[in-house]
Amino acid sequence: MKRAPGLIFIVFILLILSINVSAQSKLRTTGFVEYLNNTWIPSTTYSAFGFTDWQNQSSVYNRFNLWWSPVNNLEFHAGIRNNFTFGPLVVQYNKFFDYADLATYDDGYLDLTWLISTNNSYIFFTNLDRLNMKWTKEKFELTIGRQRINWGTNLVWNPNDIFNAFNYFDFNYIERPGSDAALLEYYTSDFSSIQLAGKLSYRQEVMDSLTLEKKLSLTAAALYKFNKWSYDFQFFGGIMQTDFTAGLGWAGNIGGAGFSGEATWFKDIDNFSDTTGIIIASISANYIFKNQLLVNLSIIYNSNGSTGDAYKNNNGVMGSFSTMFSSSLNVKNLTPSRFDIFGQLSYPATPLINVSLSGMFNPYDHSSYIGPSATFSLTDNMSLMLVGQLFIGDTLTEFGDFGQMYFLDLKWNF
Repeated sequence: MKRAPGLIFIVFILLILSINVSAQSKLRTTGFVEYLNNTWIPSTTYSAFGFTDWQNQSSVYNRFNLWWSPVNNLEFHAGIRNNFTFGPLVVQYNKFFDYADLATYDDGYLDLTWLISTNNSYIFFTNLDRLNMKWTKEKFELTIGRQRINWGTNLVWNPNDIFNAFNYFDFNYIERPGSDAALLEYYTSDFSSIQLAGKLSYRQEVMDSLTLEKKLSLTAAALYKFNKWSYDFQFFGGIMQTDFTAGLGWAGNIGGAGFSGEATWFKDIDNFSDTTGIIIASISANYIFKNQLLVNLSIIYNSNGSTGDAYKNNNGVMGSFSTMFSSSLNVKNLTPSRFDIFGQLSYPATPLINVSLSGMFNPYDHSSYIGPSATFSLTDNMSLMLVGQLFIGDTLTEFGDFGQMYFLDLKWNF
């Protein structure tokens, strides 16, 4: 079990203090402190694993963001996340696996997640999810290091995000995961550019029924973006770990409604002639009415997805749990179903209160998700959010095995 060198916080503070007065005008810092309480009402599926009662855990998050520009065309960016999670649910997890090892797993080329302290009922760790250098010169922009390469255009499902897909249910991680990568962008005009990107990461490969092997993998692609007919279009091609990949995306509007979509094709490199490939595609539309009611609709298609119970032949209950609540998903596994449908209503009830209701539905196994939420602006830099995640369906369906989760999130930004 890895432990932090302990001096990481001191080094971070010394980095800030070491910057001389003349450079302080080019230093920007932001951050927040957040308390998140999670109450889980498990479905009967988990009674066999000892989860028969309501479960509870709390987390205290802290984040620092630092941008430093020593000269006009050079910028350094660091983002550090500190996480203290505690409560009875941690104790329950530790009965089945080492929760600290799972929480601090880092699949990047550089392991930038460190365990500071843990016991049976808590874990305290820190993670650098941004650590990069950006150099700009006229129409060129080069970023090297841990960063987020965002090629997606939709809200919920992003098949074009081959470098760092994200989990919609991980709602309080608004910054989203980063990658150890290099990104070169050349602006061919005000509305078009060419991007070349490469990422190194590790993936877990099953060697037999008992062991996993950590293997280094490469994701690399070239993307061309341009604007035509008041739409932004993009096309890309490359490799993602074990697959050749190519994709396209667009974003624009129809009759005042936002309209976007993206599709990506994958073909196994080692079995190129023996497989037909996989297509993941998503389309999204949104509209804001005069009373500020926002409506968002989206669908996703997975040519390799199930047309029956989503997890019946896909690692069973524990496979569904690990996929649903992973902090970072593979784009090929955004959904186990052939189709999923998403809808959302969001409305500012008052200038300080926003309410939202979202939902997902699997038309094959008839399972569903309902997500009500309310956000209260308490002060200029403090907010309170109440979130529900209700999963409905039979055992081994896409949403049926999780029960209900309720969250209270209190956040102070600085």
